[in-house]
Amino acid sequence: MMLTEALCEAVAAERGLAVAGGAPVHLDQQAAVELGSITAAAFEGSAAVRAVYEAVTADVEPSAAELAHYGEMTTRPPSVVWRLVLPDGEYEATPESLPLALADALRKAPRGERVTAGRWTATLISEHSTTPDITTTVHDATRRAAFTRWLDRERAARLTLVAGLEHPGDPGQPDNHHRH
Repeated sequence: MMLTEALCEAVAAERGLAVAGGAPVHLDQQAAVELGSITAAAFEGSAAVRAVYEAVTADVEPSAAELAHYGEMTTRPPSVVWRLVLPDGEYEATPESLPLALADALRKAPRGERVTAGRWTATLISEHSTTPDITTTVHDATRRAAFTRWLDRERAARLTLVAGLEHPGDPGQPDNHHRH
């Protein structure tokens, strides 16, 4: 992680990127997996890593073929989303995410009528359909993949590891199975 941060600090300085301030961020699970744990940790904690990420991936766009492939692999029918009033506030939920008895009661009741099913009480006030926008998902994944490839190339070109300071779990290390 320190190497990634140091490398990105150097690149940010070379490119004149603004890195001042920048509170830590939290990546979602998909982004963290796509970046890899070490790069994700560096991204979350280092404004320089995030600035370099933005600069390196600014022009990265998924191809039409990538978008089509992702769409084919993930297309589902539009989801119905209900806007509900519950005793503790308003929420959106899909009918499938609700207890079966409550969902059935809401389907049968006139819109706006308060229903109780078992220990659940709710009022269905509106309904709409959603179709996920895959463009953002694929665009973000394409950017993360491009950054990871760029970072691997830069590490290989710019960094020289010092013998004996490799990762202790490296299979090339004679004592990679030691216990503490």
